[in-house]
Amino acid sequence: MGMKTSAVIADGTFPTNTAPILGPIPEAVRQAAEAGYDAVSVTVCRPGEVDMSALQRACREHHIAVSGLATGRIYTVDGLCLGAGDEENRLAAVQRMLSYAELCARLDGAKLIVGTIRGWTRDAGGREAYVRQFRRSMEAIVARAEALGVEVVLEAISSIDSDAYCTIAETAEYVRSFRSSALRLQLDSIHLHTNGELDFYPKILALKGLVGQVDISDVDRMAPDGAHFDFPLLIQALKEIGYRDYLVFEFRAQPPAGAARAGLDYIRTLL
Repeated sequence: MGMKTSAVIADGTFPTNTAPILGPIPEAVRQAAEAGYDAVSVTVCRPGEVDMSALQRACREHHIAVSGLATGRIYTVDGLCLGAGDEENRLAAVQRMLSYAELCARLDGAKLIVGTIRGWTRDAGGREAYVRQFRRSMEAIVARAEALGVEVVLEAISSIDSDAYCTIAETAEYVRSFRSSALRLQLDSIHLHTNGELDFYPKILALKGLVGQVDISDVDRMAPDGAHFDFPLLIQALKEIGYRDYLVFEFRAQPPAGAARAGLDYIRTLL
């Protein structure tokens, strides 16, 4: 079995350049299935924002899975941060993530994504305090994920989105320090580009067994077409480490028209 594909979806009630499929959740699921995706990844912020029962019904109807819950809006909208120096804020962020871990368990293997919700070291007043606070948060989340059988993925994030755990090496070292099968590494093509890690091939070869998700997005959050980023090399590296998990398509809905299908069609030529 090869790599699986998933499209980020959003309900269209907020501006986003990371969801190639927009609209009411049942309709977005239908579009993803018709485009040929194996799964959808859902952007969440607050409990109750997404009708999970409707999501599950739509997924059953269209024979499609939920690959994960993206949680960045918990930080960008509500300001909750897993590394916050303010303990009330940090605990609220952890509680929100624990509630979504429960939903991931209900969604039969959906991953819990730790991306922008990590915040910046300035949220704790400096790196030393941040590292301590973020570790406390991640330990609580990983422990609950282990109990639930849920996988948490920590994204090697762009340096324009955070100053903590950005590079492949730094993030991989952090993930390994937990010694937990419930915590794995998430890669993202646009973050590799933004961070200047275009020498990613040998670095990925050192990640066998550690990668839990790979996001696909071209430069400027466009659909991948091979003209701006070396997707053939990325896919080759993933094949060499035996990666069989989700490629999550995370880019703007247009241009071009039908970006979700166009991006998928291109990446399929490499699989």
